[in-house]
Amino acid sequence: MDAELTSFFIVLSIIWFLVYWVLGGVFFAIVTVMRLGRLRKVRFSCLFTILSLVLGVGAAYTGMRGARSAVSDCLGDAVTNAENMTAVFGCGAASIFGMFLLGALVLTAGGFLIMLVSKSKAKPWIVLDLEEVSESSKNSSFEG
Repeated sequence: MDAELTSFFIVLSIIWFLVYWVLGGVFFAIVTVMRLGRLRKVRFSCLFTILSLVLGVGAAYTGMRGARSAVSDCLGDAVTNAENMTAVFGCGAASIFGMFLLGALVLTAGGFLIMLVSKSKAKPWIVLDLEEVSESSKNSSFEG
């Protein structure tokens, strides 16, 4: 990569990581609250942060590689300066944003897998269903 592309790659990777991490974290926090929070939060957050970082860097790198080939194809067909500008911004941005969306899809699927790995057997702090309380008290009776 060129020096300009390397700096763009670093900035894009940081932006994609932060967007994945913040928006994905909010999404999975809502999902966890809706499921009443039976989750090992430290394990989930560490694994989710690593997954967000890997996908942010991967989406930026793959998007830039795809944008490079798409821009060169579009520039071959362009004749005027306006068509050149459209080719650079249109074809390049579409490839980069497409990889961002694919990374978001993979992050969502990976987040649900991480939730499965991070399930906790501990009782929840908040119980909204009274039947769940009676069933858990029957199952956890002590013999003594």
